[in-house]
Amino acid sequence: MCDTMGMVSAAGNSIFAKNSDRGPNEPQLIELIPPKKHSQKNLRVTYIEIEQVKETYGLLLSRPDWMWGGEMGINECGVVIGNQAVFTKGKYGKVALLGMDLLRLGLERACTAKEALEIIIGLLEEYGQGGNCGYDKPFEYDNSYLIMDKFDLFVLDTHNKDWAYKRLEKSSISNALNLGTDWDKSSLSAADFTGDFSDPLFTHFSGALKRRASTGANLGRASSVEDMAAALRSHLPDLKNPFAQGSVGSVCMHAGGLVGDHTTQSMIVEFDDQGPPLIWQTGGSTPCISLFKPYLYGNKAIAPVFEEGDGGALKHWLQHEAFARRFLGNLVPAEYYIQLSALEAEFLRQARANRRNKPAMEELALYALAKEEDFKAKWAKKIQPGKLGSLRYRRYWAKKNEQLGKGRPEKLQIKA
Repeated sequence: MCDTMGMVSAAGNSIFAKNSDRGPNEPQLIELIPPKKHSQKNLRVTYIEIEQVKETYGLLLSRPDWMWGGEMGINECGVVIGNQAVFTKGKYGKVALLGMDLLRLGLERACTAKEALEIIIGLLEEYGQGGNCGYDKPFEYDNSYLIMDKFDLFVLDTHNKDWAYKRLEKSSISNALNLGTDWDKSSLSAADFTGDFSDPLFTHFSGALKRRASTGANLGRASSVEDMAAALRSHLPDLKNPFAQGSVGSVCMHAGGLVGDHTTQSMIVEFDDQGPPLIWQTGGSTPCISLFKPYLYGNKAIAPVFEEGDGGALKHWLQHEAFARRFLGNLVPAEYYIQLSALEAEFLRQARANRRNKPAMEELALYALAKEEDFKAKWAKKIQPGKLGSLRYRRYWAKKNEQLGKGRPEKLQIKA
């Protein structure tokens, strides 16, 4: 599950935001992958080998730790992509490229949103999509994408090797096909992409339509990082306490009981008409209680951003997760939100004053990390184990807590 939003402007002051909703125990790492030259002919992605290209762009990728591909990311050219699981009729394809592999390939090989769109379509037609995407249970689906740079935005729907896309100025997508007959171009000459291919039952129970309605409404009013962060943190209006019950219909998704997915990472990308993109990330799950921290693309890696292969990325995610789970079964004190908002407002003020000053932005990233660590340490002493929620809810999280950090089940491990 996921939700992605984006808007572009002729002036280039564009913005992207995404929540990645996955199994709650699945670590999601934020890595800087440098530009590379390749001599090998083939590339091993998550499950298969494909033909390699001679050179790839550098990128920042947020990826489940067991996958080659990623849930969201941005490359050195300013191309940013988010993908969504979509539930379609019939059997899913045999083991091939995962949707997350296609996302990373688009970022590695494209220098504009349109080029990324064409690369993903070409690879989809050549290799297909398919394979288990689940962390601790089998889970298969097709994919939709929001692909953008500072000037262009495309929504791409797929079903097996078929596709349709549309260029838009703003859009929000969720776990449902989007385009129906309203597409610019398709692999099929006369397709109602939603009507012909959507699985209505799975789409309904994914909560996608409720979440897309929420992000669409928020996107209509959004003009800033603060607006996007509020959208990513939003819950259903009638949800009394997200830390005492699961909520698949909330954009800030909370697992528990019958709800098996949870927001495990959040990202906002703020484009500038002149300088490099400014990226705001939680570095872990549960954005409603997490701080969005700034990272200026091109600076050195500072947590929650890590160099490719740095084991600190996993440690950082697990430490954040251990903190977030202290809130389970509790009511979050109003004072917590007041302090969180004050810290974030300070980061935003400093970022707006210094975003074209790379050394100052590096200092701000270090400052934000230190302030977050102090904030967590203080509140970790205050928040005691909670007892709210149904027996089913408490049992769900007791099992997840017992398994946290033990890795992917052996039966689901990737075999080389």
